[in-house]
Amino acid sequence: MIYDADTWIGHWPYRRLPQTSAADLLRKMDSHGIEKALVGSLQGIFYKDSHEANRELARQIRRHRDRLVPCAILNPTYFGWAKDLKQCREEWAMPVLRLIPQYHPYKLTDDIASEIVAAAHELKMRVAVYGRVMDLRGRSHLDNSRQVPTEEIMAMFKKFRGASFMLLNSGAVKPLRGAKAPKIFQDTAVMHGGCGVTIEKGLKICTPDRLMFGSTMLLRYPKSALIALETVKATKAQKEKILYKNLKRLIPEMG
Repeated sequence: MIYDADTWIGHWPYRRLPQTSAADLLRKMDSHGIEKALVGSLQGIFYKDSHEANRELARQIRRHRDRLVPCAILNPTYFGWAKDLKQCREEWAMPVLRLIPQYHPYKLTDDIASEIVAAAHELKMRVAVYGRVMDLRGRSHLDNSRQVPTEEIMAMFKKFRGASFMLLNSGAVKPLRGAKAPKIFQDTAVMHGGCGVTIEKGLKICTPDRLMFGSTMLLRYPKSALIALETVKATKAQKEKILYKNLKRLIPEMG
């Protein structure tokens, strides 16, 4: 069984994607044996009003909620985010808020970032922070995004004692220490190199209880992610935690 913590549908403005729809994503999942996935809309990164992409996403996957679990994307510098967040959770049953500070005009250390995280927690949502969506080395000359420093991410996490966060498409970070320290669950999206060696390093840093499979399809092809997990030196129990158990435990809506 495989659950994917990091998938997308929609268009990328700087290059053509061969597959873009929910139907395309499901076909990819079927061809690679992936049962369920968290999914966000790439348009939510680039629309002036990210919430319009949340509305589109809810409509596009409404017939596939048994396999696709939608994630909200909101820009906390845009007016009305609190009302939009409530609609994402209460009307469209989105259990995860994805924050994209690489492309949206704020830092995670800003007060507005703390406000939207606190509001998401009040609505019983998990917050997923992207260290990056696109590797800066391969970006278009029109792409003015930034690399989000690990120190900035960790500084925000530390503000929320006892919370659980998802850290996606980011290098492995050590768990925070202390009885009330936030729990950080990471995906394998940037750990596919070295025929499993990078995931093995991630296991040592993050621990097997905090690592989740993430492919980033349809933005990228999932095969390299799966090959890395096939070749990683880990026990069956550890692989099961990465492949689905950790994500299922973190997001009950994954079922």
